[in-house]
Amino acid sequence: MTGPDSTAQRPGRSVARALRRAVRRAGWYVREVVGENDYQHYVDHLREHHPDRTPPSRREFERMKIDRMEANPKSRCC
Repeated sequence: MTGPDSTAQRPGRSVARALRRAVRRAGWYVREVVGENDYQHYVDHLREHHPDRTPPSRREFERMKIDRMEANPKSRCC
């Protein structure tokens, strides 16, 4: 049956859904590569493995991260 009560989806909807999913996944990938999610990963790690510690603020975390990068330089662009 292909009337208005049909459960078959229109092809445009499935394409739009696949496109939204692809954009979300690409966004996740870019955030992981550039380090945007590092703070959340760190907080999650602290909560799971060190529940007695208070996580630093985002600003403190970024300062620690930059200090660590400067103390132990690796190959980087700048």
